[in-house]
Amino acid sequence: MMNKNIDELIKSALEGHEMPYDNNAWNSFEKKMNKPNSPIKPFKFWFFGTSIIAVITISSLLYFSSKQEEKSDKPVEQKTDIIEKSNSQSTTSKKTKSEKTKGILDEKISSNELEAKEDDKKETKTNLILPEVNEVLVKEITKDLKLDEEITTPKKENSVITKNVTEPDVPSFSNKCLGENLKVINKNDESMTLIFPSGKKVSVAESATENIKLSEEGKYELLVNSKQKESYNSFFSVFENPRATLLVEDELNYETGLPIIRGEVQTFEETIKWKVDKVVTANSSNKAKTAAFYFFEKGQFDLEVIVTNEKGCSSTEIKTIIISEDYNLLAVNAFNPLSDDRRKNTFMPYALTKRNTAFSLIIIDADNGGIIFESSDASNPWDGIDKRNGKLVSESKTFIWKVTLSSPEKNEKAVYKGTITRI
Repeated sequence: MMNKNIDELIKSALEGHEMPYDNNAWNSFEKKMNKPNSPIKPFKFWFFGTSIIAVITISSLLYFSSKQEEKSDKPVEQKTDIIEKSNSQSTTSKKTKSEKTKGILDEKISSNELEAKEDDKKETKTNLILPEVNEVLVKEITKDLKLDEEITTPKKENSVITKNVTEPDVPSFSNKCLGENLKVINKNDESMTLIFPSGKKVSVAESATENIKLSEEGKYELLVNSKQKESYNSFFSVFENPRATLLVEDELNYETGLPIIRGEVQTFEETIKWKVDKVVTANSSNKAKTAAFYFFEKGQFDLEVIVTNEKGCSSTEIKTIIISEDYNLLAVNAFNPLSDDRRKNTFMPYALTKRNTAFSLIIIDADNGGIIFESSDASNPWDGIDKRNGKLVSESKTFIWKVTLSSPEKNEKAVYKGTITRI
């Protein structure tokens, strides 16, 4: 298409072009031909003949030399050379005919002929410049066309399609501990792989969530299975948990008048935390390797100890404890005032004799609600005498007792109640 445009431009530039024709040269020549012939001398004949031949030879050489140089140029220049050659041949032919008719020209005619030849030579050179000027114009137009074509039709091989590349979202995790569950949320359009220290691989599909148990100690790698050359991953480590052994007493211990179960943890770690259900309180520091716990109510309880190492990893040991009855100050439900055994012939809740706490004890007649005994001293138990009349209460009769603690333990109730029967 571009070649067709160039041909049309050249054709348009040369259309209607003709070589200029000088009538004055022929008029001048004809005037000289009409003058009477002068006598021809042999010497002048040879001189002028030789000069004419030399002029024709030089003109021919110049003409063919110019034609050879312009042969490789545009077809327009060749057309110009042909027209010039035709004019030159026509001029030579007419000269030869005139010489045969009129004879040999004189020196003045030869001189005029030489001047005419010089004018034709200059005119030929002027005509030869036209194709060169047109060639420059054609080259400029061709250059513009090439630029336009390159702009409107970009080359495919040089076209670079840029695509915005978004880096995958790789979750990062802090160091973990053995046995933890790792929640991996994959927000990418590509799958992810969790590589264990042993080389085991767990895949997480695109836009999926997986809970993975970290069952191996060591370094883990979370990798996005990207199609790009770059690797997108994150690393974290899993540390071993500390070792611990929990020892717990099988039964309640009432040495201090309180319902106690003691626990002991065997470990090399120094960070220790004891934990039991909220109704139970320990009587020792959480950081100690031994602890005592109060169980004031019946039920099933989990005694738990948590040991933590310097990496922040923890181990938990749990023991289940079953309490069969509520704590009621270890009070008996019957006594015999006539017995010789002091432990059986008086009434005082046993825990009050062991605990160093202030209290008040009253005995109530169930028939009328009257108070028949009062005491705030553990060494002053009820011996069965009704203070209202000073007599021993009736046999096989049941009475109500009530103890109020001034300073109960944490999670311990302040008021205890029960019944006591005289046998």
